Amino acid sequence: MIAIVGNINVDYKTGSIPADPRIFVDGETSIGEIYESVGGGGANTAVAASRMGGQVVFCGAIGNDALGRRLEAFLVECGIRPQLAVKTEPTGRSLALNWERNQRHFISCHPSALMLAAADIDLAAFEAQGCRHLYRADIWFGPRLLQEGNLRLFQDARRRGMDVSVDINWDPHWHAGRDDRNVRERIDAVARTLPHVTYAHGNERELLFFAGRKTMPEAAAWFFSHGVSTLIVHRGALGSSALTADGKTVDVPAVSVSRIVSEAGTGDVFTAAFLLREAMPMTQRLAECNAVAARHLSGESRFIPPLG
Repeated sequence: MIAIVGNINVDYKTGSIPADPRIFVDGETSIGEIYESVGGGGANTAVAASRMGGQVVFCGAIGNDALGRRLEAFLVECGIRPQLAVKTEPTGRSLALNWERNQRHFISCHPSALMLAAADIDLAAFEAQGCRHLYRADIWFGPRLLQEGNLRLFQDARRRGMDVSVDINWDPHWHAGRDDRNVRERIDAVARTLPHVTYAHGNERELLFFAGRKTMPEAAAWFFSHGVSTLIVHRGALGSSALTADGKTVDVPAVSVSRIVSEAGTGDVFTAAFLLREAMPMTQRLAECNAVAARHLSGESRFIPPLG
């Protein structure tokens, strides 16, 4: 069983949007579909892992509102054991815009997720349910956790014999640049947790920015110098890689797809598959994760289905 801590919200996902300047001016654009799904990196990963047959406990924060109750019911329907803190702020929402060039952009508002605190996360309960792996998604959200809460959480998880994984996803504050004081302080806060991290996940852009390096070997060396055991690099069309502190590198090519339905959630689906295959040799593990990600990309499998 795996325990996942992260955001939960509703995503309003679009079909392919034309990459046309007219989208930025007054008017209207018709597209193939707009639908609702569960959102948040943590909730996405939990749903995908459960639909792959995994046993999952999910911890996040919702508002005391109909949307929060709807999302909680959806998690239960998916076979997930939710441990959701109910906050005074409303449940979050995101617009997931998918451009026809297979790029995407999220416009998000996560009031309840920002209220998630260390007191909301019961590691003892996770351990009692048989959890041996803690995955922290959406690490930049939740200011109460960012400064010291994540560090204490990871330390406690390791004391309980759990592996710890973290997703170094894109922090919305990073648009200010790495020289911005607030950006540096946020990066430093997460860097302090790395000695307790078994697996750090991210795509190349995210990992390079976080480490402040220009190449992946340099970034990997930085992560290892800060205590990470294994770096898992999501490389999109190039596949995936695993780099370890003892100098080993495994590169596995992507599985080709004939079409791309949506890239939204692909990293979360890949990570869900990775968390469920801890007993596999790394080459086989990455190959299966790439295959699962390809099924998601092509629409062959809907690991993150629409909300009912």
